[in-house]
Amino acid sequence: MSLSGKTIVVTGVSSGIGAACAALLKSRGARVIGLDINQPGHGDVDQFLAYNQGDSASIDQVIAQLPNEISGVLNIAGVAPSVRFSPVDVLNINFWGVRYFTESIIHKLAEGAGIVNMTSGTGAGWPSNLANIGKFLALNSADQIDDFVAEEEISNEGLENTSAYPFSKQLLSVWTMKVSSRWIHKGIRVNAVAPAAVDTPILGDFMTSFGSESASRMKKFGSATPENIALATLFLISDDAVWVNGAVLPVDGGAVAGGTIAKLGL
Repeated sequence: MSLSGKTIVVTGVSSGIGAACAALLKSRGARVIGLDINQPGHGDVDQFLAYNQGDSASIDQVIAQLPNEISGVLNIAGVAPSVRFSPVDVLNINFWGVRYFTESIIHKLAEGAGIVNMTSGTGAGWPSNLANIGKFLALNSADQIDDFVAEEEISNEGLENTSAYPFSKQLLSVWTMKVSSRWIHKGIRVNAVAPAAVDTPILGDFMTSFGSESASRMKKFGSATPENIALATLFLISDDAVWVNGAVLPVDGGAVAGGTIAKLGL
């Protein structure tokens, strides 16, 4: 799979899955523009721009600096539920900022470009949470997230529909499907990758927040390497996936399928 001559923007490029995507992209001939709060290692990207996904002004500033004719966007940046981030932060960074950034960059994408969002297996429960998803998607401003979190009692703990991280990934999964045909007149495809446990520095935060059920599942299925996830992500951004659009691709070693079958008693 050659990506020679393509310019790909990668958010969250300085660690974990973002760093693995950047390395794989460069090895396959792509030019990588990396966005992150933290500076990546020397030579890891062709161009770096400081980027705060939770701040619309930062996003606007980055968009103004990006070139035209971008071949693809990998929306990898996100945060785990932890004491460092409130439920408002999690929803703002993991969904609101991703959507704002993506909608803002569209005019700079080339014909036939691809967008891949990094959702999660925790977002698979979206069909049971349509009321909250619809209500959140109808918000007009990031300033309204605080009231939403208070009214719906969104917390950072667990894997329920009112848990901030799973809810942020439900939103991203549904939005991926919703907009997959929005820019089809330009041949722009929008897909998502949905990992489960990934061996990154924030894995411990997930295990603490999600509890014993997730720890037991990880013990059975193991955890992916960032490179495992990067391989699937690059497939979706490549011309090999030209007829894949609106897909939310599980890349989890069977963890979500196994959990679903167990819950169904099959």
